[in-house]
Amino acid sequence: MTDTVVFTVSDGVATIAMNRPERRNSFTIEMADGLLDALERAENDPAVRAVVLTSTGAHWGVGRDNADTSPPPYPPGDHLKGRTSLLHYTRLVHFMYDMNTPTVAEMRGGIAGAHMSFALGCDFRYADTTAVLSTAFVKVAFAGDLGASWHLTRLVGPAKAKELMLLSPKLRGQEIADWGLVNEVLPPDELSAKVRETAERLASFSPNAVACTRRNLLAAQTLSLGDYLPLEAETYAWCAASPDAEEARLAFVEKRAPRFGTTA
Repeated sequence: MTDTVVFTVSDGVATIAMNRPERRNSFTIEMADGLLDALERAENDPAVRAVVLTSTGAHWGVGRDNADTSPPPYPPGDHLKGRTSLLHYTRLVHFMYDMNTPTVAEMRGGIAGAHMSFALGCDFRYADTTAVLSTAFVKVAFAGDLGASWHLTRLVGPAKAKELMLLSPKLRGQEIADWGLVNEVLPPDELSAKVRETAERLASFSPNAVACTRRNLLAAQTLSLGDYLPLEAETYAWCAASPDAEEARLAFVEKRAPRFGTTA
């Protein structure tokens, strides 16, 4: 794994940290590859039941590294090569979307461009009061990447998504939560504890039930009720047939905490 990403595991929680603080954690293809490798590693480890995505230094990340020009990721005048380069990044977006393991973002400082898109792909997002978020794409002559418009349209609605993408305001601290882009904004000295608490709570549940619930929620965004209900019945039956359901019943009867251990 590249040193631009740091991977650790503790008590069922994998922590994946973007690690280019000297460049405000700006994105490169090397970092995108490292993030994908780390997410795959977490997803394939049965001991990992939640993932925290964070960063070293003062900034979550300020988008693509414009100094990363050897070779240039989007060569001037070469539309096809630029498209191929971006599709390389989008593997990361697809994988995050399809994971069984829930993800929690710990955000601080500058959050812009591709890093904003990456954060929006997480299941939970917490920021501290130092956070400054901007889509930033139109300011550097781009239309957006890593699913920015897709995520924003679903999170805040079409009208607000247009405002964020086309006018690119800078949202600071509590404003980010007011727009519905994060779950909560906290003081800097409380952010990590809140993220860890959320991740450990997710890790304490049946991984099978968490994965199935996550899939239900994703399907509910796009399916009609008639198409959704058979999927919900399938995931419910899958959960009911798993050892975790019996473990939950026994734990309730025996008045103890359940010890879950299966995966979807």
